[in-house]
Amino acid sequence: MGEAKAPAVETPSRSIQTKFEVYTGDEPYLFVSYSHHDADKVYPILDALYDKKYRIWYDESCENGSDFRDELRHMIKGCSAVLLFVSSSSMQSPFCGMEIIVARENAKRIYPIYLEDSCVPPAFEILLSNTHHGTTENIAKLIKTLVRDLPAEAMDRLTTTGDGRLTRCEDNGHRIAVDEGISVICSGAFKNRRALHHIDLPETLEEIESEAFRGCSSLEEIHIPKLTGRIGESAFRDCVSMKKLVITNDHTKVGERAFENCASLEEICLPDGMTEIYGGVFNSCKMLRSISLPEGLTVIGESAFSDCVSLEKISIPKSVTKIDDLVFNGCLSLSLIDIPVGLRKIGKNAFKGCKKLSRIDLPVSLSSISGAPFRGCENLRSIRVDPKNKHFKSEPNKSDGHDHVLFNKNKSLLISYPANSREVQYDIPDSVTVISEWAFCDSKKLNRVTIPDSVQEIGEGAFANCTLLDEVEIPDSVIRLDDCAFRGCKNLESVIIPSSVTDMGWGIFDGCEDSVTVYCDENSVAQRYCLSNNIRQARICELTSAD
Repeated sequence: MGEAKAPAVETPSRSIQTKFEVYTGDEPYLFVSYSHHDADKVYPILDALYDKKYRIWYDESCENGSDFRDELRHMIKGCSAVLLFVSSSSMQSPFCGMEIIVARENAKRIYPIYLEDSCVPPAFEILLSNTHHGTTENIAKLIKTLVRDLPAEAMDRLTTTGDGRLTRCEDNGHRIAVDEGISVICSGAFKNRRALHHIDLPETLEEIESEAFRGCSSLEEIHIPKLTGRIGESAFRDCVSMKKLVITNDHTKVGERAFENCASLEEICLPDGMTEIYGGVFNSCKMLRSISLPEGLTVIGESAFSDCVSLEKISIPKSVTKIDDLVFNGCLSLSLIDIPVGLRKIGKNAFKGCKKLSRIDLPVSLSSISGAPFRGCENLRSIRVDPKNKHFKSEPNKSDGHDHVLFNKNKSLLISYPANSREVQYDIPDSVTVISEWAFCDSKKLNRVTIPDSVQEIGEGAFANCTLLDEVEIPDSVIRLDDCAFRGCKNLESVIIPSSVTDMGWGIFDGCEDSVTVYCDENSVAQRYCLSNNIRQARICELTSAD
């Protein structure tokens, strides 16, 4: 019987070395199992993983003996995962075999990378059968897959500078804790990190720059630290899984569209000292049903709550002086809003498309209303103004009616007619000189309207979508007929337009071209308009003769 041979000692390749020192600290790391004969293939992959900020331990030497084996066991027990490079050499190595067994005994996940088409021993086939295999055919693809799949805690995922700025994060972990001492999270640092579910921000954080967390589609909630004074534009935009937001600093400035399209956001806690909500901040937060606005709030910026389709009610604090353009545009469920004394300005289309809003009361303090504030509020039945208001007034649309129409104080401007008024006919007061844009829009019960000879201008979309309106006579006081004035009036049969109308906009009869006949004078602006837009027309004199 021959003498037993000692296990062969591997001879490392000296032609190549890694660019880094093996990790020896206390944080999570990767253990690398490989044959030194494959160093020229393995080390470039390790370098690439090191560039991705992974902490890596591997055997640099070819030591033997029980002490070395004990060190290997110790390093495997302490690692987060084992990276196994499979080749004919590694599958014949007693060290690699021991490492695979120890990894399985300690429930460590093994990530095999096949360096070649090699035969895996039957015992190892069973151990590796339920693991995800990688190959070296496409190194870039391999590294991308490993970054996605390897344990996130084994990576220094955050790139920081010496002056407390966090500039970048790798996207391969569900939870991240940002170290104390970081004062700024830079633009785009976490942008589109779709694996991120939770983040712990440090108390030292002072600023979150623009788009810092944009597109973190799995992020579920965010608590802004007390010292944070600024959240940049679109900082958390498109964080579609975020359900809760907490801001505690009274002086935090929240940039435009900072939380736009946080479509799952249900709970928002804002500090009472916050004075302004900037434009589009909560635009398209589709799950938001209610919100308590800060007691110190003075301005609600443009589109701040646009398309918050589940928002049902909101109470405006007494401190608010301005509701800007489109603030509640598209809030389809909004049925109740309390507007306090102190409000001075309502912007253009501020409540556009609030389809469930049935009544609105405007305070004595209101001094400015921009165009079409209630456009598309198809359930609105009454608009009431405090009688002591010096700039606006409201009156019922008939002497004994309860459906109030909104005017300026001297009733020269008809601002808004309640779209859901029960009245089928309305006589515009003879004090009115301008019918404001979209004033009668969506008044679907309105069948007849009398326009007095005091009116000089009919604004954009003034009678749009008045679907029961069948005939209109425009008096010869009118000079301008603006864009889309009768758009969507699908039952409109006749409109008389006198020669006094010298300015006609586009799309005036869109949607009713097939039903309407325009009665106008020969060679008038109205006739030329009809000819160029293929609209049926006849002479006013013919209509008079027929009568």
